[in-house]
Amino acid sequence: MSRMIHTALFLALFLSSVASAAEAPKLQFDPIKDFTAWQTALRNRLIEILALPDSPRQAPQASVTPEPPTNLYRIERVEFEAEPGETVPGYLLRPRNGKPPFPVMICLQGHSPGMHISLGRATTAKEKKSIEGGRDIALQAIQNGWAALAIEQRAFGLRAEKGVSCQDASLRALMRGRPITGQRVWDVMRAIDFLGTQLDLDMTRIGCMGNSMGGTVSFYAACVDPRIRLAVVSCSFCTFADSWLSLPHCACGYLPGILQTADMPDLAGLIAPRHLLIVAGKKDAIARFEGVEEGFRLAQRAFTAAGVAGHIHLLAAEGEHRFYPELAWPVIGEVLRSWK
Repeated sequence: MSRMIHTALFLALFLSSVASAAEAPKLQFDPIKDFTAWQTALRNRLIEILALPDSPRQAPQASVTPEPPTNLYRIERVEFEAEPGETVPGYLLRPRNGKPPFPVMICLQGHSPGMHISLGRATTAKEKKSIEGGRDIALQAIQNGWAALAIEQRAFGLRAEKGVSCQDASLRALMRGRPITGQRVWDVMRAIDFLGTQLDLDMTRIGCMGNSMGGTVSFYAACVDPRIRLAVVSCSFCTFADSWLSLPHCACGYLPGILQTADMPDLAGLIAPRHLLIVAGKKDAIARFEGVEEGFRLAQRAFTAAGVAGHIHLLAAEGEHRFYPELAWPVIGEVLRSWK
């Protein structure tokens, strides 16, 4: 067994033992409580756990370099500063057809070679297979009338430090008091600040999507940033007991104190009254489908309390850990058409 799996398994077993002895999460959803006050308290606590900076934000310093267009889209290579010392590379794609301002989808890869997978750019047979798992999400967005911003997440692809795994980078981040998931969420928030400088993009119609860790970051970003109107969370939504606490995972998804605060279905209530689309594979090896179904049922209570029971969806395929565009995009289209 690799060192990474040993470490992740130790974390899972340790946190599981702590959870079993702990009381119910302090801010779990309670239909009796005032919904707005509960959301405010939980969101503030989640921001603390993610260790998000509280400094005032302006449009980030950025560079934009056009690349040759295709028949489907115009494309620019972008870089913007998320914070001092952290530059986020990305690709901004706009449909060749359609009328601006365009809705825009932020596209996040999980543990993969990098953001170029979102564009369907394979350099190896392994990358080609990854793309065949429905991970060319920026291209899918373009084909469905969205602009797309694919960004590189910290510790992945171009932002991976040579010889340092995501596991190691995540543990080092915890020692510095800033979970890497929170840093990735911050990059998404700064990406939205950058999008605000693009006059042909519609800042009232922003989505965020990803598979696996890309879905996890999309989820937490939507929980804390109300500018994200739709979160598409693939193979990453589940009760903690049936995912992070039961099976080996990378350290990047562990958040200090989250179990004392809320379960993932409780946190989903932070997205209401906006839209949450959960995509799952019934044979996903790292998120038991029983926990996905239970989490969806629990999350539905919060959306119902917010008066938007129809704003949360669970779409499940018979397959494994991948994205399922044939299930997701018809519903994404329905959501887009519902926006005024």
